[in-house]
Amino acid sequence: MSVIIGFKKLLSSNRFAKSVSLLVGGTAGAQFLAIVAAPILTRLYSPDQFGMLAVFVSLVSLFSVVAGLKYDLAIPLPDKEIEAVALTILSLIFIFLVVIISTLFLYWWGNALSEGMETPSLGGYLWLFPIAIAFTGIYNLLTYWAVRLKEFPVVARTKIRQQIVTTVTQISLFKIGDLGLLLGNTAGTGIGVFTLAKRVLVRPSWKEQPVKHIGHVLKRYRSFPIFSTWGALLNTAGAQIPPLLFASMFGAGFAGLYALAHRLIAMPMGMVGQAVGQVFLSDAPAKYRSGELSAALNETHKILINCVLPPTAILILFGPLLFGFVFGDEWKASGEVASWLSLWMLMAFTTSPLSSVFMVTEKQHLGMIMQAVLLIVRISGIGVGVFYQDFMLAVIFFSLFNALGYLSYQIVSFQVLGLPWYIPARNYTPALILVCVLMLLNRFFSIGQSPVMFVAALALSGTYYLYILKRLQRD
Repeated sequence: MSVIIGFKKLLSSNRFAKSVSLLVGGTAGAQFLAIVAAPILTRLYSPDQFGMLAVFVSLVSLFSVVAGLKYDLAIPLPDKEIEAVALTILSLIFIFLVVIISTLFLYWWGNALSEGMETPSLGGYLWLFPIAIAFTGIYNLLTYWAVRLKEFPVVARTKIRQQIVTTVTQISLFKIGDLGLLLGNTAGTGIGVFTLAKRVLVRPSWKEQPVKHIGHVLKRYRSFPIFSTWGALLNTAGAQIPPLLFASMFGAGFAGLYALAHRLIAMPMGMVGQAVGQVFLSDAPAKYRSGELSAALNETHKILINCVLPPTAILILFGPLLFGFVFGDEWKASGEVASWLSLWMLMAFTTSPLSSVFMVTEKQHLGMIMQAVLLIVRISGIGVGVFYQDFMLAVIFFSLFNALGYLSYQIVSFQVLGLPWYIPARNYTPALILVCVLMLLNRFFSIGQSPVMFVAALALSGTYYLYILKRLQRD
């Protein structure tokens, strides 16, 4: 009860925390539904089928991330709404061009690509790709409109509807096999498009001849397609190439083990990290102009480290135990993957608001370079495992190299705002010491095999969050 009271007091006195809570509260419902559905889905679908879903999502993400040429990123920035509408029209034109190009690509090379990914049956579902790419590109565009309008409750409700549609579709269509997973994923994205579009299309600026402003915004925000498109492509490639590599090098089943672990540890990032990033972006342009952005960034960074530390510790210690109990013995290896990926979660979660720094300061070229660095280190980490033909070794080095890559990303982000390079490393020091200690304890005393220790860890996590809430309330 004291945690709830403290949280309410924090929200009443902190507008940033209140905005984040609106997104987190709604998204938490969606993620809770996903958690409840996961044990059902893992018993209806095999690791191979989850591997096919991972390949499908990865390919859709790689195509859709360049849709719109990232002019959608600029939608929150203009003072005049009519320019945001012009950016929307411009983005839609490029989205449909990308859909046409991807359709032609998959028509000619889709079957060969499916064979190369060790998922030959995916070739029978190529017709679904253009639909999913269009839905994803338009949904991302509309999300930036919601950020501009600060309609965070709408975004939260949309995420809940998306998860409901995805889950219900995947469960109800399990008899048609892996196609049920793909249709559920696409339907969830589609319902998000229709929900957000209702808010955007009623804006009066659509009646003010926004087409006349397309030439202006095309030139004014030309750095976005030049740098942000490549940066976003590199970022998405870094996130989506791992399941493709795991599928092609070790088989769809191993890609499925990775996909489930990645999906579940990404939930806290989706629930809090993305929400913080969106709220941070909505205020960042004004704070940058007033010179307050560097202090806000450092404070947000420290808060995110505190938020992600308990789930990181629990995954490190109890990943295999949890996955084996919840999803069945067939998925216990996925828990071991999750325990190592928790290092990646710690660093990626705390990087969520930093990606907007390069955009707000209009130094997208630096963001593009750092995304290239992340992609290189991720592929290099997996390459170690491929060299030794060891899937788990690939996961371990993938996570370790990721941690180093994200730390470099954060150092550059801080320096762009004039902060010393050592600040992000200093913010991480207590967390990394704790992570190392837990790994050693688990190795020598097998703490992660004890349900009693798991309950104790949950109790300690609750106490830790109460302490963090009281600190935020004092600040």
